[in-house]
Amino acid sequence: MNRQTPPPFTATGLLGGPLPAAAQQAMAVSGTGPVSDVRSLMTGRPAATIPHSTPADVLTAITTAAEARQTWSRSPAACRRTALTGLHTWITRNRTYLSDLLAHGSGLYGADATAELRDARRTMRDNRARLHPLAPFVRRQPQQPPETVATHAEDCRPLVSLLEAAVPALLNGNAVISHVSPRTAVFAARLCAAATASGLPRGVWQLVVAPTGSLTAAVLDEHVDAVVPRCCPATTIAGTHRPGMFIVRHDANLRTAVTQARHACFDRAGRGCTAAPLVVAHDKHHDALLRGLTATAAQLPAGAMSSLPGSRDSENFTRFVRRISADGPFRPVLTGTPRPDISPYLHEAVVATAALDPDLPGAVPPGPLAVVMRYTHWSDVLALARHTGRHATVITHARSTYLAGQFACLAANDIHLNRHPRHCRTTDRRPGR
Repeated sequence: MNRQTPPPFTATGLLGGPLPAAAQQAMAVSGTGPVSDVRSLMTGRPAATIPHSTPADVLTAITTAAEARQTWSRSPAACRRTALTGLHTWITRNRTYLSDLLAHGSGLYGADATAELRDARRTMRDNRARLHPLAPFVRRQPQQPPETVATHAEDCRPLVSLLEAAVPALLNGNAVISHVSPRTAVFAARLCAAATASGLPRGVWQLVVAPTGSLTAAVLDEHVDAVVPRCCPATTIAGTHRPGMFIVRHDANLRTAVTQARHACFDRAGRGCTAAPLVVAHDKHHDALLRGLTATAAQLPAGAMSSLPGSRDSENFTRFVRRISADGPFRPVLTGTPRPDISPYLHEAVVATAALDPDLPGAVPPGPLAVVMRYTHWSDVLALARHTGRHATVITHARSTYLAGQFACLAANDIHLNRHPRHCRTTDRRPGR
């Protein structure tokens, strides 16, 4: 069988020009998959040409990883630490360049891009500080054979989601194959190139490029030795999005509620599994919270917010904003509009009110959105929690032990008190914090 010539994998000047050779070698692409033209989320201009991986490419990548991990796992722990230290240094030195990549490729601007880079450096530093989670007892434990580990990156947290899943596995001598979307592929390839230049053997960290929920991603999870679990698995079925919930109880501090609701609803354009566009406020605070959140949203700089990840999400959000303006169940307070002068993926913040309805969570799309609902009885909030995501933020003076028992057996089982999580670690599944 004649092997086809790989399709071009290019990046324009928007993303730093052609990819380094090391980045090309990190991509698990044979040339049989379709090609995506990725446009900048900042300007809308073409930014990269990305070929997709196929199931056959996944099997090739797994074979390559099995060979590379033998050498990598036998190398001293200090050498593995040194290679990842070099990657940490590269991230630190190239903050400005990485900020541009985050803006064009993932739509993270301003404070969101700064937070992503800060969390990435913290992830690298924390993992280098403890090479093994059982470091004091590692000599007493039976030596585990090296494995090939699959990880999945998130478009709204491209840098941190890659590092927090891959770095611990690499430090422990495993080979890693990271599944990334076409939009995150160029960013991830440059990261792998930097790791290779820092001493990581070729084939130890590879990338598989495929849309979320594709057959290629399923084949990867099926054939590797282990899969790093996501906090909240992504879904591609329309109408099944389960947003997080932000609850303001009767004993809440109003200033804290407004500040944290701003992060929950508008940071990263309302993307990510921890985003909480459903704001449920007690009668005592509803009106004041609505005024405060509306004033906060109105003061957000136009065009400085992060953008949505792609045209489909952007179109869904635009459609929902039109529905808010015309539908009876919603009352618009501050209705945002698309910003075609900047990019088709940018929108201003939206604030609306609605009745407490269990069917509402399935209709709320990702986006810089706050739907404020009023409640009188706490049982109504618990009933709504059956239809939301697993993350809930509660602004209250009550003890966490009191609330954790009430949220047991509900979909919302990860409770954060008085501080909304900016992001959730891939392997962090502890409820009741």
